[in-house]
Amino acid sequence: MKKMSSTLAVLIAATLMSSTPIWAKDKDSVELPNRVKETYEEVLELVPEIQKYENREVEFYNGIYTITLEKKKREYPSATIEIDKKTGDIVYFEHISNLEQSSNPPSDELAKEKATEFLKELLDDKFEQYQFDSIKEDAIHIRNDNEDGSQIDAERDVKRVLFTTENNNVLNLGVVVDTEGTIHSVLPFLTEEKLDQKIRKSVERVFEAIPELKEGPYKMMRRDRNDERFKIPELSIMRDQIFYSSDNADIVIDNITGELNHLTIHGMDEKSNNPISKEVAKVKAAQFIQQVIEDSEKYKFVALGTPYSEANDSGTAVGFTTPLPEDERYVKHLKVYVAQNGKILSVRANVEEESFDFEQHYKDLEQPLAREKK
Repeated sequence: MKKMSSTLAVLIAATLMSSTPIWAKDKDSVELPNRVKETYEEVLELVPEIQKYENREVEFYNGIYTITLEKKKREYPSATIEIDKKTGDIVYFEHISNLEQSSNPPSDELAKEKATEFLKELLDDKFEQYQFDSIKEDAIHIRNDNEDGSQIDAERDVKRVLFTTENNNVLNLGVVVDTEGTIHSVLPFLTEEKLDQKIRKSVERVFEAIPELKEGPYKMMRRDRNDERFKIPELSIMRDQIFYSSDNADIVIDNITGELNHLTIHGMDEKSNNPISKEVAKVKAAQFIQQVIEDSEKYKFVALGTPYSEANDSGTAVGFTTPLPEDERYVKHLKVYVAQNGKILSVRANVEEESFDFEQHYKDLEQPLAREKK
């Protein structure tokens, strides 16, 4: 199974770092709200193996309880359970266990049967809101112990059984089942039908600008951060975002404005025997902005620079800004990275004060390289 994409990894790590952990060795020493406790205990009953994992960490962040169970602290096997405090609904479940590698996935019939049984037990009456959608081939990462006690990574072919709901306040769910009928995860997913038209249009514009990114499939996820800290201007673009992730790229769209916030393209060859100039890179970046943002004229060029790298092959970073709609003392800063061959490498958005010195910022990107030339 492929590793977590870089954009998602960074954003998820940032979320976890800002959460408030409650540590406990005794599984019963942290009192969970009744609805959360009921769902948690139901998962333990349905997956008896994780009852043996004695190390437990409980985190509460943004209305979600995250319970991590580990056989040994910071080691696999482990399980992660996320439960909504208000509703008691399962938000996420994943179990990484010690199993043998297998290229023999379950039949569609077995996968559907086991996934349905699991969700019926877990959701009880709420399961009536769901309908079976489809079955996808997939693979999971597993951890095995060597004879010397070290761990090795392996893969197991599985089926992902998808269930959808017309209730916009409830997540679609995908249940991962292996050939033995074991449930490995319950993961939320988005469908195009649940996305606002402006989100779909924004992604389509990215695909039109870079056709090779159309290759999928893309997994979609929404992260809605309603914590008070995300109301400040500097974090406002992280408040509500839609994530598209595939082997080819990670795309993050602002779910409020519908604009591109981040783009990472995997496996892009940025080196060139005939690298383009900074001015050409500026034109390429501006053309990309015009292609992917509907009201591109509101973005103004501010500066550019060549980020330092030891191999001197990092291309050119080109900056554009637009006033932040909710507070014009701030600007949304879109940094477009253009490879030596003229292709777009990535896009990064953040919020800065309107008085921020962008010219100096982009000069600072080149400072290590400038010192080497002296």
